[in-house]
Amino acid sequence: MAARNKRTLANERTKRRIIRSLLRLMNEKHFSDITVSDIVARAGVARASYYRNFESKEDVIATAGAIIIDDFRQKTIGENRSVLEYDSILRMFRYFRAYRSTLLTLHKAGFTALYMRMFGEFIEDAAGDMPYDNILRYCLPFYSGAVFTVFVTWLEEGMKETPEEMASLFHRMMKGAMGAVASAYAPSLPQSTSMDISV
Repeated sequence: MAARNKRTLANERTKRRIIRSLLRLMNEKHFSDITVSDIVARAGVARASYYRNFESKEDVIATAGAIIIDDFRQKTIGENRSVLEYDSILRMFRYFRAYRSTLLTLHKAGFTALYMRMFGEFIEDAAGDMPYDNILRYCLPFYSGAVFTVFVTWLEEGMKETPEEMASLFHRMMKGAMGAVASAYAPSLPQSTSMDISV
């Protein structure tokens, strides 16, 4: 059992070395020009180790995104706070800033849509099930798309504002938007319907 745990940990370290190596190479050359040989040489791992963990360079990128999302998920375990609250929004902007180097590399290489989809899926998972015929189900992609688009603009412009300033702005925007939606639709919806999307 202990030996298997050691192997698992060693393999996890190998995966992360491969990911870091690809991300660094992406800052030096175009993604399409990077070869598996480049990656394993930079990572200092065997070619077999690469193919044991990944099917392609795109798979490495997807895994990098999944690790970032999972890190955020782990930090929110046990919390039951609406994503519309200021503290939740601030936590997201701080998280974006903490990963700005990696996310900027992915953005410049054209992988923004992939990460935006993963972030949207995280928000939907955190919010839980909503009836497919409930019109408020569209609030989830609206929210995740809005926060991610604001983040990308902030990233492109060098993150001059603090996470606190960004969170305050976004909180006010979402409070106004969601308040308008609740006012328009809440009277005609079942009592069980809630605008309180929690993570």
